[in-house]
Amino acid sequence: MMRIAVLVLVAANLLYFGWTHWVDHGAPGLTAVATTPRKPAPAAPAPPPAPPPCATLGPFVNDIDVSAAEQKLTAAGWGILKRAHAEPVREGWWVYVTNPNATAQARTLNALRGAGLRDAFAMPDDPEHKVSVGIFSEENRAEDRAARVQRLRLDAIVKERTSEQTVTWLDIPGVARETLADGRLAQTGLQLERLRIEDCPAPTPAPVAEPAGGEASPPAATDAPAGTAATPQ
Repeated sequence: MMRIAVLVLVAANLLYFGWTHWVDHGAPGLTAVATTPRKPAPAAPAPPPAPPPCATLGPFVNDIDVSAAEQKLTAAGWGILKRAHAEPVREGWWVYVTNPNATAQARTLNALRGAGLRDAFAMPDDPEHKVSVGIFSEENRAEDRAARVQRLRLDAIVKERTSEQTVTWLDIPGVARETLADGRLAQTGLQLERLRIEDCPAPTPAPVAEPAGGEASPPAATDAPAGTAATPQ
């Protein structure tokens, strides 16, 4: 009887030990997780400031006109910056007649000179066998000459002639184009018939420097033969 009581007591102790162990260690624990506050979105960059106004006057094809205009603009109280630029420049209006062959070219030349147009001349080796009937600085005079040629039943063509030249523009910083064109410029006495008033061109951005240690560019060749390009007339 005593042995049974001991066994029951031992079993009870084991059950109690197991129960206390499950209660202390079997239940899962809760772990606090730290949260990082969300960073605010970066503000949009401010737009770059508008460039200051700048008007430019030109083109001037010779130094005499540049000097005269610079003096008049300076006397009117404007600061001037000179700028050279290559662009097509009008040389005048050319009147000519095309022909299908050399025989027709000679016949056209005789008809023009017989009508009193002594400045007409045939253009040798021209693929259209042209006969030139004059170059004029004003378009209306060229149109008058073309009308006279057409009365001879010849098809006269009027074409504007231009050539690439380096011209001068006078930049006026701090002055808007609209301000320069409001009549104040005419009061300086400048002859504006062949000039234009425009906005100054945007400045050219500076080249980006290559990072140090980068691959070096190959040196330019110095022993290549030089060539001369012919400019068509």
